[in-house]
Amino acid sequence: MQRSLILGKGVSGKGAGELLKGLGFQVEYFEDGESFPEVSSFDFVVKSPGFPPWHRVVKEVKERKVPVYGEVELAYRFMKGRIVGITGTNGKSTTTALVYHTLKTSGREAFIGGNYGTPASSFALETSRSSISVLELSSFQIEDLTSFRGEVGAILNVTPDHLDRYPSFKDYLRAKLKALKHFDWLVVNGDDPNLSSLKGEGVVEFGRSSGEFRLEGSHLSGNGVKIDVKELPLKGIHNVENYLCALSVLRVLGLSEEEIFKGFKTFKGLPHRTEVVGRVRNVLFINDSKSTNVDSMAKALLSFERVVLIAGGKDKGLDFKVLSPIVKERVKGVVSIGEAAPLIEESFSPLVKVKRAESMDEAVRLAFSMASSGDVVLLSPGCASFDMFKNYADRGKAFKRAVRKLEEEVG
Repeated sequence: MQRSLILGKGVSGKGAGELLKGLGFQVEYFEDGESFPEVSSFDFVVKSPGFPPWHRVVKEVKERKVPVYGEVELAYRFMKGRIVGITGTNGKSTTTALVYHTLKTSGREAFIGGNYGTPASSFALETSRSSISVLELSSFQIEDLTSFRGEVGAILNVTPDHLDRYPSFKDYLRAKLKALKHFDWLVVNGDDPNLSSLKGEGVVEFGRSSGEFRLEGSHLSGNGVKIDVKELPLKGIHNVENYLCALSVLRVLGLSEEEIFKGFKTFKGLPHRTEVVGRVRNVLFINDSKSTNVDSMAKALLSFERVVLIAGGKDKGLDFKVLSPIVKERVKGVVSIGEAAPLIEESFSPLVKVKRAESMDEAVRLAFSMASSGDVVLLSPGCASFDMFKNYADRGKAFKRAVRKLEEEVG
C-alpha cells in the first residue's frame, strides 16, 4: 500500500486525504508546529496551497526527491470531462459561480470547486466525460500545477495582492501568468495593462473598451451575442467585467445567447460582495467584506457616491495612498479597524476625517454617526480578516449583525 503525507489539515488537505483513502492509499497529515515525520518513508506528498514553496518542510521534501503534488494537481489526475479554470486578483469567485450557474441552468452536468471552497479532490471521482468542472484557482494553487491541462482558462485582472507572501508584484504576476501553460484557450482582460500584451492563437480578449467581447453602450457584445446589462441583477463596473469574462468563457464552451442570458439573469450574486444589507434612517449599508486588497476597495468605491468607508484588517503590504483621488471624490469619512488601522489613518486622514473603532459594532455606530440621509456606509476593508475574524465571511456576518443591532436601537 502506498503511503502519502498531506501537508495541511484544512479544507484542501482533508479533501485530498479523503480522495486518497477512498483509492486505498495510506494517509498521514502534517501541520505547522507538529514534529515532522521521516520524509523518505512516504511515496509522495500532497501540499495544501497554504504551504509556500520556500516552506522548510516543502524544501526538505524536494531535497529528498519525494514527489510533491498540489491538491488541484492531485485531483486533476482523477478527473474526467472538460475543465474551466478562473483566476484573477478580484472577481474570480463571482465569475466562477456565474459560469457554473449558467452551465447548470442550461442543463449541463457541472461541478464547482478549487479555491471557491470545495476542493477539487472531493468531487474528482464523480466527474464524467460529459461533465464540466469549473475551478476557481488562486495564485498559490497555480504555482503547484504540473501536468494539469484544462480546456478554458481565464484571468480577470492582476493587481497588487499577497505581498506578504510574494517578494514583489512581479513574482505575484508571474504566479498568475503560469496559467498560460495549462489551458488550451485563455480568456484575458485586455483592459488590464498586465494582460493586454497576451495575444495570439488560443487567446480570447474581453474588456469594457476593447476585445472580442466588450461593452457597447449598455450591451455585453461579442461573437454574435448582445445582452443588455440593464436587465442583469449584478451592478457596478467590476460586475460588467465579471459578466464579460463569463460570457467569453461560455461562448468558447459553446453555449448559446439564450442559454447565457437565462443564466446571467437568474444569478443573484454571492454574499459579502457589495451586498445590500439594509437601510437605517435612509443610510444604505453595503457589505463588501470580500474586499481584501486595494483594487477591490477601489471598485467598490467607484460603485457608490457619498460614502462613509469602514476599512482595515490584517495588513498585506499594500499601498492605500493610490486611492487618494477616489477617496477625495467619493468618501466623506472613514472608520479604521484592525491591525492596519494606523496605515489607513496615515493614508486617508489628510483627505477626510478618520475615526478608529475597536470592534465591528463600534465601527458601524461610528460610521452611522458620520453619515447623513442618502449616504452609503460601505464595509470594504481592503485587508485580510485574520486579525479579528476567522475569515472574510465571518467579518461580513459581524457587519450584518451590527447593522441589525443598530436598526433595533435607532428604529
